[in-house]
Amino acid sequence: MLKYKILWFLFNLKASLASYRHEVHELGFQKGKKHLKVERIGYLPQQVNESSGLVYLAQDSTLLTHNDSGGAPYIYQIDLSGKLLNTYPISQAKNVDWEDISADEQGNLYIGDIGNNSHQRRDLCIYQVNKKIDAVLQKIPIHYPEKQTVPDAEAMFVAQGSIYVFTKNLDKSGTDLFVRKIGDNADTLQFKSHINLRTPITGAAINPQKNKFVLISYGKIYYFRIIEHQIDFSNPLYCLNFPHKQTESIAFLDENVVIITNEQGEIYRVCEN
Repeated sequence: MLKYKILWFLFNLKASLASYRHEVHELGFQKGKKHLKVERIGYLPQQVNESSGLVYLAQDSTLLTHNDSGGAPYIYQIDLSGKLLNTYPISQAKNVDWEDISADEQGNLYIGDIGNNSHQRRDLCIYQVNKKIDAVLQKIPIHYPEKQTVPDAEAMFVAQGSIYVFTKNLDKSGTDLFVRKIGDNADTLQFKSHINLRTPITGAAINPQKNKFVLISYGKIYYFRIIEHQIDFSNPLYCLNFPHKQTESIAFLDENVVIITNEQGEIYRVCEN
């Protein structure tokens, strides 16, 4: 696992240092460096040694995060500087490979146990947790449409009563977006959209106004507009080089500000000018 992560990090670092030519001329992004400002604002507590998901709680201006595969099934609450405020054990859940976290309008949390580096897992799921963060409301099974291999995914968010899952695609084949209605009896994800991104996607977030979403990779941040409630890749906005180590977590604070954490314990804020 360590060797795999080192090779993957070096691969994405190389990609992050490349130009914006592909994103601008072929995919329609604007260069993000003209519109976005990056600053480091804090450090994660030692308990969070592999931050792999992030969500913002607007009611008390704090963040929730969790560790990557094999970590304890805990949710950690921190302030924006990284100070640990609370630890919530999720005793009814198991952290096989937790990769992202999101929240719905009612305050329920969704933890994506969707990592599948080996493409061998068949027990992918998303845990719905109540807003008190003390009980699993349901375990939502996740299945992809029939394919030769089950994709790996590390990015998801909840919006419009649905779960949106973004594949990672280490082979540079691009990123697929799948969707599943919450409460739907059919547990198979439905294919929604594809984009030829060249860096594997490791995190996703949607803003409170539901008019913009972002994807993070080890090397870049991708911004997309949402027009007429259509969450897909048809309206690319900004692409920003972001070679700040092993970045796997991203969350919106408000319409124009995102917070990013990496597995080396750093916290960054990215603001639109």
